[in-house]
Amino acid sequence: MRLRVFLPSADRPDASAAWPWMLFDSRRELLREERSPPSGMPRADDVEIVLPAARVLFARLRLPRVGAATLRELLPYAVEDRLLADPSRIQAIAGPVDARGETLVAVIDREWLRGMVEALQAAGIQPARAWCESALAPSAAGEWHLVLGPARGMLVDDLGAGVAFDRDAGGAFPLALRIALDEASARGDRPRAVRVHGEGDASAPELARWSAEAGVALETGSRWEALARGAPASGAIDLLGPELAARSRRLAALRVPRAALVLAAAIAVVQLALDGAQTWRLARERSALHAKAESIFRATFPEARAVVDPRLQMERNLADLRRTRGLAAGDDFLAQLTRAARAADRPASAIEYANGRLEVRTGGAPIAEAKR
Repeated sequence: MRLRVFLPSADRPDASAAWPWMLFDSRRELLREERSPPSGMPRADDVEIVLPAARVLFARLRLPRVGAATLRELLPYAVEDRLLADPSRIQAIAGPVDARGETLVAVIDREWLRGMVEALQAAGIQPARAWCESALAPSAAGEWHLVLGPARGMLVDDLGAGVAFDRDAGGAFPLALRIALDEASARGDRPRAVRVHGEGDASAPELARWSAEAGVALETGSRWEALARGAPASGAIDLLGPELAARSRRLAALRVPRAALVLAAAIAVVQLALDGAQTWRLARERSALHAKAESIFRATFPEARAVVDPRLQMERNLADLRRTRGLAAGDDFLAQLTRAARAADRPASAIEYANGRLEVRTGGAPIAEAKR
């Protein structure tokens, strides 16, 4: 299963708010599409998050040829002049290189993204990748895409770089598109066509008038909701970054599959049931033995009134009987010696006791013998 979560553009994550999400099978066929808080989202082996275009800044930079680790450290400062934020708080990730040798760089607020990821992780969802929503637009050389919603718009170029803008309620030609076309003309990279996709219940623009203003053919596209269900474009920039991706992998490695938890719980329940049954059986046997011992005791000593511990009371009564009859209670040697002494008619010179037999001698001949 693959879960795609669309992050809200709010400054802080609200775990109680409903976030859009889509659930796909292993063949990328859409199974479900809903909105719910992170705690209500289904669990999946593969989770990707989609960032709103308003939260991602794309820039084209001519970068030096350095190692990947050095480049990651230099990128935030390479885009410093285009940002108002502190470079230490941003995350810049290099993407594809265009025909002019310029690298497309995606810039995001690291703390904002970490907060969103942690809100998902608190609900048991571990993102593995992150894309800007512009990466969901089809990718074709020389073809741009313009998404128009009721109040917002998004322009995506052929490298997947997107820019969000507020849509004019009067249907005016978007300033963001005009500026982007001028910049592309300066680079010698003007698109041959712009496909216009509707979002929600947004009204369609006057494509003929806009095409005349743009100097580029604006063509009717499909619904953005349908495009958002597709796979990201090839070469899309993974915005999760090495730090957050490594943390998600560590947490995912520690995550116990739900089936294993269910199996462990079932084993625990069965074990408790077996232990309970064994305890109940032993308790019944103990009660039966106690009742039998009490019955034997009462049959042997019918004069007894209260029976608390039949075994202990039986041992005490037997000891009393031995003492009243001149037998040493609990000592076989002394009991035999007592009987031999009563039978003897002269003093003993030797006493021998072995294997339960007692011999008492006077001189060399035995005068008494007792067996156990």
